[in-house]
Amino acid sequence: MKTVGIIVEYNPLHNGHLHHIMETRRISKCDCLIAVMSGNFTQRGEPAIVDKFTRTKMALLSHVDLVIELPFVFSVQSADIFAYGAVSLLTHLQVDEIYFGSESGSMEELTELSKVIASPEYDVLLQKHLKEGNSYPTSSDLAVKELSSSLIYHQPNNILGIQYISALKKCKSNIVLKTIKRSSTNYHDSLTSGTNIQSATAIRALMKSNQDYSNFVPSIVNELLQDRKPVDIEDFSQLLKYQIMSSSISDLENIFMMNEGLENRIKKCDDFDSIENFIKQIISKRYTNSKLKRTIIHLLCQTEKAKLTDLEVPYIRVLGFNDVGKAYLSLVKKTLTIPIISKMKEHIHDYLDLELKASKIYSIMSDTDTFKAEFLPIIYLRFD
Repeated sequence: MKTVGIIVEYNPLHNGHLHHIMETRRISKCDCLIAVMSGNFTQRGEPAIVDKFTRTKMALLSHVDLVIELPFVFSVQSADIFAYGAVSLLTHLQVDEIYFGSESGSMEELTELSKVIASPEYDVLLQKHLKEGNSYPTSSDLAVKELSSSLIYHQPNNILGIQYISALKKCKSNIVLKTIKRSSTNYHDSLTSGTNIQSATAIRALMKSNQDYSNFVPSIVNELLQDRKPVDIEDFSQLLKYQIMSSSISDLENIFMMNEGLENRIKKCDDFDSIENFIKQIISKRYTNSKLKRTIIHLLCQTEKAKLTDLEVPYIRVLGFNDVGKAYLSLVKKTLTIPIISKMKEHIHDYLDLELKASKIYSIMSDTDTFKAEFLPIIYLRFD
């Protein structure tokens, strides 16, 4: 059985994602397609527009066979840790290949850039630019520009692809990586005329402003999104204000991603009417928008540094499958070196407890009780 993995957020699943799925299946001729998917909060530090269980259904109804959750502690992270967590899960699941979308569409170019960021020269330049007060992404971009003539490093999906290459090496994995060039629009693009493939950013904007987006998502996804309340980071502004006002400096310092004195800047900023306004007050060369949003999510969810002592994947959490995905799990479970979590319980693992805490916070602003859904049976799409 040939098995292929993809790494996704589906926030929401749109026509570009469906193209990626179908091209992956066509090119790979795989028997089983496994998606590792972020949960209720995404890599950019924002709540997913709808809950992870709805997004699991989107995936299964769009020709994915098995959906595995990327744990919260890996999903709301910088690109390297996000990539490592996802690739590690797919390595444990013994997939043959991973297909990812990129702006470049060239594995050769991305592989060369992965060699650049693995070089000692890159590390020296990175530290130099960090000491000058630049953020990590800016410092990394500047270092790469000094070592390579490539013009693609700053593009988000290319960066993730490079990190997937690095993660495979770190995992000592034999998985073959392949890329599919993104169609029509880029990750952050606003609405683009003349195409039914739009970025997730543009589609979320349409959803939040109650405008028609039906031409840009598969019909089954459109059905799942009907009459749903989009969850937005701004929904959490009052909860964030409470967390800041009720926390001491030492409390804030104990929160994951709170470093380099950021806790002091945040504690001084307790007068804001929106998260956008809050970010404007503390953003700097050192603290990027994405870094601050990820920190906000960890503050909202009270992610303690002490709970994240080992950033290794400790389990495989199954969100959903069809008959093919279920059969594949049965096939490989005897050779897995980490457990499969098919039934959620409290106190199985610190990371699962953090998952439940994140679902509680997400449920406050969602139109569904996502926390209660954590304890329901695995979503099973049976073949007729």
